[in-house]
Amino acid sequence: MNKKKLWIFVGMSYGITWLLWLPLLLNRQWDADLPVLKYQFYLGSFGPLLGAAIASFMVAGRTGVRQWAARAYSFRFAPRWLGIVAAMAAVYGIVGITAHRLITGAWPIWSQFGLTDKLPGLNVWGTMLVLILTFGFGEESGWRGFLLPELHKRFSLMNSALIVAGIWMLWHLPAFWFNETYMHMGPGVFGWAISLAYGSVLLAWLCQGSRFSIVPVILWHGGFDLLTGSDQSDQAMAMVCSMLVIIHGVLLSRKMARMKA
Repeated sequence: MNKKKLWIFVGMSYGITWLLWLPLLLNRQWDADLPVLKYQFYLGSFGPLLGAAIASFMVAGRTGVRQWAARAYSFRFAPRWLGIVAAMAAVYGIVGITAHRLITGAWPIWSQFGLTDKLPGLNVWGTMLVLILTFGFGEESGWRGFLLPELHKRFSLMNSALIVAGIWMLWHLPAFWFNETYMHMGPGVFGWAISLAYGSVLLAWLCQGSRFSIVPVILWHGGFDLLTGSDQSDQAMAMVCSMLVIIHGVLLSRKMARMKA
């Protein structure tokens, strides 16, 4: 495990993302009226991607970048892992939609499914593409594409996943002062943190199964955010899907503990 590479990655990932988010925070907290791009919050998700590329280049040059990219974006894994991602998305969707019906007394408005005012003017396919490219490709290129396998050179998969979770949580910190979703969490932040921790375990398992390619992880992350990040999902779907992630993560944690033993 190369500590220098890890520190460069964390510093660049945080620095790039937080720099892009800074105008949003200043505008929200102090009415700074700074110019921002339409989707600037989502652009911040490319911090981990750029952090991974910069850290790889600074330590090993172009060869390091090529090696990182060749592993992270490889398709040399068993196709069943794409099937597992599709199956999980189907289960999350069915359970989430059913929970919405039971809790609210009505089915979701299908014409609004997956849509959010944070991405105005996009239909569900455009929204899904943005989420896959940003929170999927942008984030996972760093968290599971770079940080997880680097940590796993020294730590068990479980411990590596938990370390990633801690770094991942703190990366979100500025959003709690400008993003409405995070600002209104209140005590729900504890549930968010637990869900993120066990989500990191789940994604580590998925990443290891696909030979540390993040292609299935990117699709899982983008699909999950589509289900839980829409404007109407906050009534039930987001909570229920997060609970499913926690349950899955707990089961995988026990499996990983047995494997270690």
